[in-house]
Amino acid sequence: MSAAWSQGLVALALLSGGVVYGTDVFFALVARRALRRADEASLTQVLGHLHAVADARMPVVGATALLTTGGLFFAAGGWTTVAGRLALLALTGMLTQLGAYLRVAQPVNRVQTAAAEQGLTPPNARALQQRWDSVIGLRAAALTLAMAALISAALHLPR
Repeated sequence: MSAAWSQGLVALALLSGGVVYGTDVFFALVARRALRRADEASLTQVLGHLHAVADARMPVVGATALLTTGGLFFAAGGWTTVAGRLALLALTGMLTQLGAYLRVAQPVNRVQTAAAEQGLTPPNARALQQRWDSVIGLRAAALTLAMAALISAALHLPR
């Protein structure tokens, strides 16, 4: 494929992946600690409504990152090129983040969203948040790897 096609894919992968990366890093570094200070009712209301919006909008952004990164692997020459291998490494980071989200965070999001929409506070609100928090470091680290690999892939693409 052409250099312009590969460069366009890596740019879109970086932009869309950067949205997910920034969100997870923000929660890992800032929101997690700040939310520990909130009472359970406030925690449930804020996060429940936040997850309702995020879970409706973020899948498009995440899917774009995954698809463009996968496309970059092929456009950059696949396993035979440094850029292709870096794209595969980025895809691995993204899939790791997605796996942790789907297995741990998304079920918590659903409970918090349902509680917030009903105006309830689950008796295990703090434990739910601790479960969600248990994978945010992994998610942020996996996406840090993905973003670094995409930047490196971009630097190894033909001009």
